[in-house]
Amino acid sequence: MPVRPVEPVALTTTPTVSVVVPCYNYGHYLPFAVESIAGQVGVDVDVLIVDDCSTDDSLEVAEGLASRLPNVRVIRNEKNSRLIATANRGLATVTGKYALLISADDVLAPGALARATALMEANPDVGLVYGPVTYFTTVETPEGTPGPGSHWVIRDGAEWASHVYRSARGPIASPEAIVRTSTMREVGDYDPALPHTSDLQMWLRFAARAGVGFIAGTIQAYYRMHGANMSFTQYGLDGDRRPLLDLRYRMDAFESSSGGFPDGARFLKVARHRVADEALDLARRALGSGPDRRAYVDELVDFARAMNPRYRLSRGWAAFRARKLTDPVFTRAGAEPLLQWAKAHDDYLCYLRELKTGVRR
Repeated sequence: MPVRPVEPVALTTTPTVSVVVPCYNYGHYLPFAVESIAGQVGVDVDVLIVDDCSTDDSLEVAEGLASRLPNVRVIRNEKNSRLIATANRGLATVTGKYALLISADDVLAPGALARATALMEANPDVGLVYGPVTYFTTVETPEGTPGPGSHWVIRDGAEWASHVYRSARGPIASPEAIVRTSTMREVGDYDPALPHTSDLQMWLRFAARAGVGFIAGTIQAYYRMHGANMSFTQYGLDGDRRPLLDLRYRMDAFESSSGGFPDGARFLKVARHRVADEALDLARRALGSGPDRRAYVDELVDFARAMNPRYRLSRGWAAFRARKLTDPVFTRAGAEPLLQWAKAHDDYLCYLRELKTGVRR
């Protein structure tokens, strides 16, 4: 099935949607998330909050929401189980035709569930739908009501996966991903062995079984960025080595899901070469950062070598070697200010590239 831009079709039914909200110490964010879900129009939605033995007032807040919102209920883990186990426990109870897992610090955009289920109702071969996400850092949710969307894009799952492997990055933040429950039962649980990229692996597992839909021209969810995002703090991704760890976790997801595609070996080779280039780019930018970073640079180069044995023929390696050779020359010549300008200029160009492509390092 090739890529198909499709004119949106309005819902003629009232689909049932089950939403699971894992929560650990997010009591101050929880009302924003739950109210954004419970008030969705055009669908019959039920919300399950799974409290993971929070030590703040999350449970009290959750129970308060359930007492005034008839489509919200709460369960609590007997012990702290962390994000993946908590998510799997909640999803095991899903009864709706469609399902969504959303963190207690994120927010669903108005009309998101109706837009996503309309696409899947009209396309029974689609098992996963997502759309644009807005990132924000404030306590309050960004104002404004998203439009209905300009068009849908329907892709064959393997074709969509091929694009993801080529970019070697997950295109889905997570709160915007609505799935068909029957496909979710076939795919199975989130993998606890991949705590940081189990969502990326999950979407690829969906793509191995069903088509993927994208809702263009609107906003489907709001992803809150703050210093205590569970995906970082619970799994050791908040340190200086986070970029390298992110590369390793991504490759774990790509490798573990590649067997689901007929061309999986080819997909995987492309992804390995892409992350090798990323590692060399990170190593180049880390050069000259001090002696304490030399081991980190070596580790990045070793990782690139493991991903692509022919890494020395890549442009990334050429750029790394050029920087490694020229930095000492600038330093010995007393041109440290010029060297720092070059580094800042390089970082600025990378920033512009990230803005253009939507790819963050």
